[in-house]
Amino acid sequence: MLKAARFLIPAALLFVISISAARADELLDVQNKIDAKNKEHSQTQNDLDTIKQQIASLSGSVYGTQAQADEANKKVEDIRQSLNKVEQDLAKKKDDLQLAINIRDGQIRYIYKHPGNSPLELFITTDGFENFTQLLGLQKKVLDTSKELISVINEEMLLVKKQRDEVAQASADLEKIAADINAQLASLQGQLYYQSNQQNVLSGQLVEIQNNLKNLTGQQTQLIAAKLAAADRNQTVGDSAPASEPLPNAGFSPAYVFLTYGYPHRVGMSQYGAYGRALAGQGYVTILKAYYSGVSVGGYPVPGTINVAGYGNISFEDNYMRGISEMPRSWHIEALKAQAVAARTYALNWMQSHPGQAICTTEACQVYRASSANCSGTYNSRWCDAVNATRGVVITYAGSPITAWFASTAGGYTLSSQEVWGGSTPYALGIRDYGPSGAYDGPAYGNSPWYHTFWNGKYCSGAFPWLTKAEISDLFNAAMLSQANSSYNQYLSQSPACPGRTPGWSASQVAGQLNSLGVNDVGTLSNVIVAFDGRGNTSSVTFVSNKYPSGKTFSGSFFRSIFNLRSLGNLVIITSRYDILIN
Repeated sequence: MLKAARFLIPAALLFVISISAARADELLDVQNKIDAKNKEHSQTQNDLDTIKQQIASLSGSVYGTQAQADEANKKVEDIRQSLNKVEQDLAKKKDDLQLAINIRDGQIRYIYKHPGNSPLELFITTDGFENFTQLLGLQKKVLDTSKELISVINEEMLLVKKQRDEVAQASADLEKIAADINAQLASLQGQLYYQSNQQNVLSGQLVEIQNNLKNLTGQQTQLIAAKLAAADRNQTVGDSAPASEPLPNAGFSPAYVFLTYGYPHRVGMSQYGAYGRALAGQGYVTILKAYYSGVSVGGYPVPGTINVAGYGNISFEDNYMRGISEMPRSWHIEALKAQAVAARTYALNWMQSHPGQAICTTEACQVYRASSANCSGTYNSRWCDAVNATRGVVITYAGSPITAWFASTAGGYTLSSQEVWGGSTPYALGIRDYGPSGAYDGPAYGNSPWYHTFWNGKYCSGAFPWLTKAEISDLFNAAMLSQANSSYNQYLSQSPACPGRTPGWSASQVAGQLNSLGVNDVGTLSNVIVAFDGRGNTSSVTFVSNKYPSGKTFSGSFFRSIFNLRSLGNLVIITSRYDILIN
């Protein structure tokens, strides 16, 4: 609470020190206004303290559901409205204070010019010692009162500034919390979108398995899902290419390993394929039109800003696009341009399909790193060159930005969205992704580490994928028993099983049951042959043995289902295109 100054200024004294009655009225009016506003300042401070407590209660909170994040955002908006009201009140106080400031400045100038008559001057100009004493005292009182008024106004100014500073800090704290809430909300939404896509991929594989293998138990379905989940990797390359995982030495012979082409969904642009095409001399427009059917690639209206989780509204081209980190910046410039256009298109499509929502910064949407959004250094400048060279360029179909799916590796063939997610998209059709020397994402061009590789290992931990002749023979025996009678599928889980998993029949039990049905077991395996359908899938798997010299053939889809059910450890065949290596 500010000090209150009270002014009783006699007309005689004002005459002596040359202060006009008008000035005295102004001083008294200013003081009255300051006194009246002391209570307002107190209420404003109370409002501010309440707001700061509300902000503190939101700080650091974690929201696990969209409903919680939405409720927190509502609280943020309520606090924001309260802060706006306080700010408006302070702005009005600042305007009212300007009159006091003007009077204060006048008083300062007046005191500087008229510091008061000296005691000698007063003594000479007054009649008698009594009048001299009275005037000397009154002169001192007026000067002291003027100085006190100056001090009061200064304090008033400092208080208004302090409260305005508090409002500014509270606003900054609130917006930081709001950004954090929106980042969490965007992450939740992005994860939901990501998990939905992943779940659709997983569900598609499980549906395929369930169509191939009737009478599976719930535990067996969970087993297969767990093995597929253990193979989860980043969908896209990122700004640092993943290291290749070389095949370990088998240590025995013959040794068998199934190798998979591509990962994960194989829809849209293959990033390693784009890199391989660029190395082969293709420009970014040619690359994009190869992966997205019937599209146009050209200028399109791009917004000035984009709402990014954790960062708020930032420049679309000069910040967000420069911070996209989905492809190594050392790659060929035409591949980088293709990635820039795909990323720009993906973001625009996201904005149109998720109005008002912040785009997340993980691969659940697409990866953005603020620390990478600068153009300094050769590494960063190459990506910025790609962004700038394609500024405003977007992939459209029928005039609208497409959902520009892209993934690390297609394995020589992309798939249609219909095959993977069950929804037909006219521009997301499967293609044969080959050049004169081989697949564009294969060793001759892009050389993806996921072009032709194994997934997980046959032990419950580790990455040893090699199977013995007995182990692969057991897989073929299980396939034959399943075909003989699907009711046996419930017994064909892995054996031995990892901890927490229910084991199926042993290899000898499976072979014995086959023989009891009058079906020969594999016997002595001599060869395994894999064939392809020319559209990115393994069409058949055939084994040859002493008991099956002409071979026994299974469809690629059926054998993959049996493999993913019965294979040891977490071994899986992750995509529909695979083959076998025998050492």
